[in-house]
Amino acid sequence: MISHVDFTQAGKIQRTMEVLSALSYRAGELSTYLESTAKSVSELIGLDWSVVTLCQDGLERVLASSIDIGEAANDVYELHGTLTGQVVESGRCLVVEDTDINKEYGEPPEGYQSYLGVPLRLPTGNVIGTICSFHRQPRKFTLEEIRLVEVFAERAATAIDNYNLYQQQQELNQKLQQEIEECKAVEQALREREEQLSQIAENLEPVVWMYSHDGVPLYISPPFEKIFGISSELWYRDRHAWKNTIHPGDREQVYAAFDRFDTQKFDLEYRIIRPDGQVRIIRDRSFPIVDNLGQVYRIAGIAEDITERKLEQEKTLQAMQRLSELGELAATIVHEVRNPLTTVLMGLTYFQRLELSDGARKRLDLSLGEAERLKRLLNEILLFAKREVLIAESIELNAEIAEIVRNISSSPIVTERQIEFHPLSVPIYVSVDRDKFKQVLINLLQNACEAVSAGDSVFLQVCCDDIRSEASIQICNGGDRIPPEILAKLTEPFFTTKPSGNGLGLAIVKKILEAHGGSFKLEPGTTGGAIVDVRLPINYERKLSVK
Repeated sequence: MISHVDFTQAGKIQRTMEVLSALSYRAGELSTYLESTAKSVSELIGLDWSVVTLCQDGLERVLASSIDIGEAANDVYELHGTLTGQVVESGRCLVVEDTDINKEYGEPPEGYQSYLGVPLRLPTGNVIGTICSFHRQPRKFTLEEIRLVEVFAERAATAIDNYNLYQQQQELNQKLQQEIEECKAVEQALREREEQLSQIAENLEPVVWMYSHDGVPLYISPPFEKIFGISSELWYRDRHAWKNTIHPGDREQVYAAFDRFDTQKFDLEYRIIRPDGQVRIIRDRSFPIVDNLGQVYRIAGIAEDITERKLEQEKTLQAMQRLSELGELAATIVHEVRNPLTTVLMGLTYFQRLELSDGARKRLDLSLGEAERLKRLLNEILLFAKREVLIAESIELNAEIAEIVRNISSSPIVTERQIEFHPLSVPIYVSVDRDKFKQVLINLLQNACEAVSAGDSVFLQVCCDDIRSEASIQICNGGDRIPPEILAKLTEPFFTTKPSGNGLGLAIVKKILEAHGGSFKLEPGTTGGAIVDVRLPINYERKLSVK
């Protein structure tokens, strides 16, 4: 190290200028700059050791040293009662020429006897640290030397302040960058979501539309052109163009709804007249889109062509009305015929007590049989025309069917056949009208037995369709294979393949099952005959319900 006594005054000034010119702080390189500062102070003043310290919250930490101090560079010291503490507390320079004589300011590091402390003062006036210089022998400090260290202290304080500002700026930049990345991620997610929604909208049959809150057209999906018969470009260009397609009789309600659709939802049905002259029925529903503050900023909606649906509903309604009328007519006819038929039966029954010839007896028996058959037909017509009123209760299907099979086994048509019942391995519950369910199952089992020869078997099993939450009752019989075109007609009223049948049995079965919310299906058997599949909703609650 060069001693200060080797410098002439001019040479010392020149060297000072060179050192000050060479000191250059670059953003983020504080430790190198402060280390150069500490070494320069020791060099220019001719001291053994100089440090730059940072003092905060009553603690001192060495930021830079002119000599290597090893692990001590990481130590933190209490300021109270130290030389540095005196400088920070007073905010002024402290000069101790001989610490052995001037002990009131605190003890220097071991082996050092003179001390110069200069505060690091920010432009705000706050003292954030010191430049402390130590010498092994007692010595005096000139005013010029103190002012020189003050210059370095000012620059060091500015560098520390700039470094802190730089760190704050870096933290702010990182936060901003993170927010930008998050915004980009959100924006990308929104774009992807918008693209997905757009693809969904463009592949839907109904028209998806969207307006701004002040009525500016924003989006219309491709089906618009097919349904309304005008181009999407015209819709974007003239927001009122599509309204010209509305049927004159419906314009008032549609205009009123669209004039205030930014404040309320609507659900409209109206007619349009396409450019090709077709009249279509449209169902149009709107809903507002709100922001985080609950303010409406967009209005979207779905418009669909329901013309075919309305026509089917109208046809169904007309068919139901016709069936209702036919039912009433049938009931009237049955009542009108049944009364005289009862009288005829009474008369024929009376003749049974008389002595008749064999020919007359045969004619009488034939008349009685036909009268009874006509009576049964009239009763079944009444049953078919009558509205089903169900008194439903929850039953365990396996046990109920087993009981019905036991009771029907003594029936003449069943005694020479075998009904093989395969219940489900676990209990399964359905809600049915018990009497009507028995009527359905007995009818189906008797039909199945009639279709097979004596000694053959009819298979009956219970299954569970968990996906549809349905119980399935399947009845399979052998016999001749039934053509599909015949199977399709067996549930139609008055269609029968039996010589003595009336064609109402399976029609009544289907009607009862549909009233229970179930279904009935006939399919050809794999080896012959037919497979009957009866479906009923499973009752998971197992409790009484009345329809």
